[in-house]
Amino acid sequence: MNKKTKKYSKKEILKMDNLFNLVDLPDENRTGVMKVVNPVDWSVVRFDLSEFTGKTVSVKFYADVKREGASGSLTWQINNKNFPAVGMRVYNAKTDIWHKTGGEWTGVLTDSQPVIYLNTWKNDSERTTFYIDNITLEIVFKS
Repeated sequence: MNKKTKKYSKKEILKMDNLFNLVDLPDENRTGVMKVVNPVDWSVVRFDLSEFTGKTVSVKFYADVKREGASGSLTWQINNKNFPAVGMRVYNAKTDIWHKTGGEWTGVLTDSQPVIYLNTWKNDSERTTFYIDNITLEIVFKS
């Protein structure tokens, strides 16, 4: 079997999830930033990985994340057995500061609906706004 890599462009990532709006932050020299207001279930964005169900994959994910509102932790996770984290959690992530997040996870996607999502555990997401920029999503899988 050959390994293949699927790198998602920002345009493709935007089609994978519809929970956010795109905004410009001219004071920070950022354009086309994803903005999510009052996310539900401690999940800011969810990117569908179902096309890779049952395959051994390596998921690499990087992004800049900023929050306005309640404090708490930020972690990218995969909806799979034991909800593995992709990279290190940003504990007590401060508000109004950009945090670099991301990492890598390798395994078999066995869940019926695998997704990768930003977990905002212990945040009061009902009063919080999230901004996500500079997204990179790459999946290496066996064809």
